[in-house]
Amino acid sequence: MAGSAAKDNGGRDNGSRNTVVKSVSSGGRPERGQPDRSLQVIGQHMARLGVSGLPRNYELFHEAVSGTDSGLSREMMALTTRPSQAELDEIGLRYQLPGFVALAAQRGRQQEIRALAELREQMSNGATQRQSFARALETVARSLREENSSGHYASPADILAEIEYLSVTLSDTVVAETELSDALRACVTRLSEAERDNATARAATVRDRLTSLPNHAALMEKLEALYGSDGKPRGTALFIVSIADLTDIAQTYGEAAATRIVRKAGSIFRKAIKKNDFLARTGKDEFAFLLSNVERDSIQPIADRLTAQVADHLVFATSNGVGKASVEIAIGVALGGEAFSPQQLRLQAATALEVSRARGRIAIYSPEIGNRAAS
Repeated sequence: MAGSAAKDNGGRDNGSRNTVVKSVSSGGRPERGQPDRSLQVIGQHMARLGVSGLPRNYELFHEAVSGTDSGLSREMMALTTRPSQAELDEIGLRYQLPGFVALAAQRGRQQEIRALAELREQMSNGATQRQSFARALETVARSLREENSSGHYASPADILAEIEYLSVTLSDTVVAETELSDALRACVTRLSEAERDNATARAATVRDRLTSLPNHAALMEKLEALYGSDGKPRGTALFIVSIADLTDIAQTYGEAAATRIVRKAGSIFRKAIKKNDFLARTGKDEFAFLLSNVERDSIQPIADRLTAQVADHLVFATSNGVGKASVEIAIGVALGGEAFSPQQLRLQAATALEVSRARGRIAIYSPEIGNRAAS
């Protein structure tokens, strides 16, 4: 399975790519076997534009370079020199990039605190007005009692003045209570909005933006829950599938081609699992399958089906238009009943994947594989 996909070294038309992408492609594409310099080139371009080197800004420019969303790429191309951070944050939020969504959640919490502080102030004002009205009532009542006990009764004018005093005090109390009611409704609205923002941020942190599949964090949460409920999850298997030579494909055919392959692979794999199984994209070229009701003797048929699905459906046109190139995969598998923790299961599957890459066929973790990896 593991092996080199067919490659075509024909030229590509980059005329439609945005300024940031041009910066990467005109000096940032590494030679074979050399480290990827795209991050360095993005940093240089950000410096030329006067953009702060915040991690979320790197994320924004990297997404624009990858070409995942043409709308985002166009907006980044239209940026002028020294764009404000508020402008960049607005773009990142509009395209739901995780770093920016998390920032929105933090701001939402600050808004919650402000809303609660304002509500406390309104409640304090309302309490003050109620106390004032109570004192006014007590004052009028005391005055009437004193007049009654002395045998001197207030004139109609005095009584009218007392009533007007109570009316004014009661009016102030009603205003304060109305303001408090409005503040309560506003606070509930703001807290509800903050809760929705937090839910959006939460979803973004466990979702792979490129494929819309769960990501590595979501997989680890799933594994933690699995081991936390029954100890060793027997009958469960973790498959890690790697797209062979995806980095080389990106260098030869362009990042857009690699992006299309990953998206297509996600679609193929999504259709290959059962309703209660779990699929996540866990790395640039890796997908993880958490399958139930799987024993060791049923692993090979599952792997064969995945390999056949990829061979039949995951192909792409070469850049010179002469033919099509196929994509191959490597598969490493570990059984839940043979690992004591989520981390150990993940490590066993990753170790088996490395063996699969080297051998060119599926590898199922065993103590022998573990011992060879450790030696």
